[in-house]
Formats: sequence, C-alpha cells, structure tokens
Amino acid sequence: MHGIHEYLHSKLPECVNVEEGAGGLPLLHVRNRYAECSIYAYGAHVVSFKPHGERDLLWLSPYSRFSEGAPIRGGIPLCFPWFGKHRTRDDLPLHGFVRTRFWNLESAEVLADGRTKIVFFVENRGPTSEARPYRFRLELSTIVGETLEMALTVQNLEHLPIICEEGFHTYFKVEDPRRCEVIGLDGIEYIDRVQGDSRATQRGAGYFEGETVRAFMHVPPVLELLDLGHRRIHIEQVHMNSAVLWNPGEKAAAENPEIRDTWKQFVCVESANCLDCQLEIPALGYHRSVLRLSAVNFDEQKQGQECSKGALG
Repeated sequence: MHGIHEYLHSKLPECVNVEEGAGGLPLLHVRNRYAECSIYAYGAHVVSFKPHGERDLLWLSPYSRFSEGAPIRGGIPLCFPWFGKHRTRDDLPLHGFVRTRFWNLESAEVLADGRTKIVFFVENRGPTSEARPYRFRLELSTIVGETLEMALTVQNLEHLPIICEEGFHTYFKVEDPRRCEVIGLDGIEYIDRVQGDSRATQRGAGYFEGETVRAFMHVPPVLELLDLGHRRIHIEQVHMNSAVLWNPGEKAAAENPEIRDTWKQFVCVESANCLDCQLEIPALGYHRSVLRLSAVNFDEQKQGQECSKGALG
C-alpha cells in the first residue's frame, strides 16, 4: 500500500500539496495562477481540472469506491495495454491494469511561464505472463495551465516489437448528454460496440442517445464537444488516431452501482489508439501520445464577441 507519507518526502513546489484523498489514497493537488488540478497517485488519475473562474471540466462519480483493486470512476482513467475488453480473455479487467496500480512520482516543477508539470511513471520489468505479456515503462506528464496537457509515453523494454492499445478515458461534466454534440466526426467510420461491432459512417456531428458506445477510427487531431447552451470543450489529440463516444444511458446506468442516477451528468470522449488503430511499438522503441483540453463558456464567448463588435464600431 502506498501511503501519503511516501509522497510527502518528495521535493514539491509550493503550488503542489499532497493530501489524503478519498479512501485514504494519496492525492496531489495543484493550484497555480491558471487553474486547479487534482491527481491521484493510484492510476496517475486526474480527477479534477478547474481553470480559474470556470467550473470543473471533469466529472467524478459520487459512487466511486476509491479502494485498491477497483478503478476510480470518472476523471481521466488511463487505459493500457488494452482498451475495453481484452480481445481473447473475458476474465481480465476492462481497459488493462495500470489504472489500478500505484504510480511513482518522478518530478514536480514550475515551468518558466508559471504552469505546473507533474510526472508519474509505472513499470513492468518483472516476469511476464499471458495477462502481462511484455515488459514496459509508462510515463505520464501532466501540465496544468489554462489548458490541461497530458502526455503518455509507452516505452517498449522488449527486444521484439509489441502490440498494444492505450487511451485517455475522459469523463466530461455536462448539463445533459442528450444536448451534447461532438464536432469533427462527419464522414468518419465508427464501430458500434452496442450493435455487435457493426460499422457505419457518421453523418454530421457525433451525439449521445440512449446507450452509446461508438469507436471512431482515424479521427482528425482536433475535436470539439459542445455542451449546448453552456460551453465548448476543445479536444486536441497528438499521435492518437481513434476516439470513443460513450454514455451508458438510463437503463445500463441503473445496472451500474458506480453510475446509477448520475448518467445525465457526463459524457465520455475517449482519446485512444485502439481497435483498427492499435499500436505496434518497435523493439526498445517508444510511442508518445498527447491530449490537450480547454474550454470556453458560451457566456464568455458571447461577451467577447460583443466587445469585439463594440471596438469595431
């Protein structure tokens, strides 16, 4: 069990505090001039990102268990070395096993522009098994500013290529999933996991209606989530070629003890390399994926447009 004291012994800048989080799990809290961000060492799991003056971009379930062996429900879980179900074994956990491991804190620093950078890592250097078939090192760099920037580096420690999947399983806080749209997916092929992995091409914006599990392949680097009437969330993916839209809908949520009646509070737009876009990392090579998130409230956007009109007038 990793305790809070192990992280207190690390040299941390003044803007980073270590707290005892839910379930007694160590929690790093960043507060700088741009934003606040909370990261559990368990899973290197970002659970909150609040630019100053704005509400949280991320949703966290009030029913999450916060106990070892169980993933945290909400925020930004990290998926590796597979995404979703394991392709051949139903007994293995969804989305791999790194989200239920304690990660090591490598560094915490203030950058020249005042943003804060936190780096965690986890390794699998021991004996391999069918469930953990290769040796690897993962590093997650999280930079907290007006934009939340997360870079996940997968290092192959084997002398042979490895095939894997990865992803940021991001839960966005919204007013109503049924009034959300994802811009940038028009004309993109998707795999419908609810409809027996049937394939179709998206026409217009992506949307959430009932139980939605749609894995889009070969997506553009920029998507936008519109929480209609409230805000626009900018999603930038670098070296990530798929995106999954997910919300359980009312019926499936009622059967999930960690979601239940809260399904109306979030949507997931998951940035990934999965299915058709799985990774092949060369011997002793690496792959680095980057996710950048920022938001503009519609009220702020409207005020800015009005100011611009006034200046032009």
